[in-house]
Amino acid sequence: MASPLGKAKSLKFKKDGTFRIMQIADTQDTNITSKNTVEFIGKALDSENPDLVVFTGDQIKGYGLSFATGNRDKKVAEAIRNIVTPVAERNIPFTFVFGNHDDQAFGISKEKQMIVYKSFPTCLAEPGDPSISGYGNHYINILSSDGKKILFNIYLIDSLSASLDGHCSAVSEEQIAWYKSVRDYLKDGTGDYVPSLLFQHIPVPEMWNVLKEVPKSHKPHAVGYRSHYGKYYWMDEKYLIPGNCDFLLETPATPEKNSGEFNAVAEKGDVLAMFFGHDHNNSFISHYKNVILGYTQGCGFNVYGPDLNRGVRVIDLEENNVREFKTHTVMYKDFYTSKDLHDKLKYAYYKFAPPSFESVLPLIKKGAIAGGVAAVALGAALYIKNKK
Repeated sequence: MASPLGKAKSLKFKKDGTFRIMQIADTQDTNITSKNTVEFIGKALDSENPDLVVFTGDQIKGYGLSFATGNRDKKVAEAIRNIVTPVAERNIPFTFVFGNHDDQAFGISKEKQMIVYKSFPTCLAEPGDPSISGYGNHYINILSSDGKKILFNIYLIDSLSASLDGHCSAVSEEQIAWYKSVRDYLKDGTGDYVPSLLFQHIPVPEMWNVLKEVPKSHKPHAVGYRSHYGKYYWMDEKYLIPGNCDFLLETPATPEKNSGEFNAVAEKGDVLAMFFGHDHNNSFISHYKNVILGYTQGCGFNVYGPDLNRGVRVIDLEENNVREFKTHTVMYKDFYTSKDLHDKLKYAYYKFAPPSFESVLPLIKKGAIAGGVAAVALGAALYIKNKK
């Protein structure tokens, strides 16, 4: 069978048999990039020493007003470089997927953004098959430490977009077929299904299945909206794999349509886990059927997020036991305190910024937000992320 994408990029387990991945989610910034975000990424990289960094979408916010005037291409390129430079200057291989905000509103096309990313020598991302949905669907093999055989694989899938009213697209049937073709191609070449991880921005609808409905009195809880309006949720202990810092502060913004991606991924047992971003205030992993579903909290400080729990996820693989992995999160508070923050006024604004349009409406109705503040909050919610 011919490779579904030609020759795949590959990395190797280190001589000691280990391989470390760092997931960075939702930096979501502009060319006026947060110093807090950039400094934290650098600190986390130096602390954890990953072998690969995966950016899982919304590296930039295309709706950022600084992109609205002047040379848009130049400003977006500057924003991308500001986020990626801490990784590239340490000569760490990296890849990425797009999120729903990267090319939104004043942003530039994914094709133009890919050129900027590919200008970094350590970028492993590829545009992917132009005949299927999305841009940047690709995969990366991890070879044995001697480089002789494929031991592991990483899928990177473009989870497409979300409309202005907050409705998320589902990964398409074409993309699912592409995943299956890569899966089967790797099996043909190695003799068995290759253990893998899958990264994309928007979570699959099955993320709801690892939650449980709780009474409003349950503290803390996440508030449901739209079809879940009037309900409250928390992580279900039946599925939760306890980590070093687990939290659910907003309900999942998932596609209304279930395209069958999770069922396809779970079918053969090759994908050990799917990792997502998108919902900045969530960080936990849960085991559902035979796949781990993982949220990684937002990293960016120029957008709403979980206060000093903003962070990154680290995933450790071992060459001698590739069907298991360990993971933990590294947070801003592990290195800094609130006294270390730059631009404290902007930080305070985003600390209280609502994650969605729906989440600000009850506050307005109750009179908790007055006049101009309500308008600012409502505008922020419309731009930040509309919740399903």
